[in-house]
Amino acid sequence: MTPSPKLTFAPLYEQVKKAILDRIIAGEWGPGSFLPSEIALAKEYGVSQGTLRKALNALTREKRLVRYQGKGTAVAVLDEDSDLFPFFLFSDKHGKRVYPLSQIYGLRLGQPSEAERAALNLAPGVKVIHIDRVRMLDDCPVINERVTLSTARFPDFSFESDKVPNTLYEHYQLHFGVTVARATEQIEVTLPDPADIKRLNVERSHPLLLVTRTSFDLQEQPVEFRISHINTSHHVYRAELR
Repeated sequence: MTPSPKLTFAPLYEQVKKAILDRIIAGEWGPGSFLPSEIALAKEYGVSQGTLRKALNALTREKRLVRYQGKGTAVAVLDEDSDLFPFFLFSDKHGKRVYPLSQIYGLRLGQPSEAERAALNLAPGVKVIHIDRVRMLDDCPVINERVTLSTARFPDFSFESDKVPNTLYEHYQLHFGVTVARATEQIEVTLPDPADIKRLNVERSHPLLLVTRTSFDLQEQPVEFRISHINTSHHVYRAELR
């Protein structure tokens, strides 16, 4: 006789956490908007204020929410001026975090490579948007990268380079309702290709970091595939492990 499946039950605060996250994903509370008060939410879910607070604290640790003293709790916004922007990991040699400016070299529709198709889980026939750009740190060209997006996921993406902002993740969130929640990366060492030599002002023998990243949304669906060639002569790629 086949054994009965083992049932598992999530703690109450986890159930509340998931319910709140589902409403954020559905767009009921957009980026930067405040949630109802703890008292109101606890009453709505029929739980104690302590249970509700535990759910909010968990979402805050995951950087889904921001808690403001005396103001309440808001949905996080991914902008480069916020401590909630965990995806850009560069600092200068002294440990000071630095933020990039971007110069776009290409913005076009194309056919996906096999790597892009696999990373973005593309259906047959779906084309991609390629964004080729250089990122400047302290006025130096440091990163030559290609960002790849699915046209199925971003059907109305503008092909006018002046409408593509410096901070793409914020752009996805505010204009397409797509929040990048996490990313996976593979890091290798490579030699520059002709585009790197020209755009990063490096010699053919100068080693670069090759960082391949796939980012995912709150529902664990792929958002973006990114390949970055990075010159670390004056900056470091710094990761915090917890």
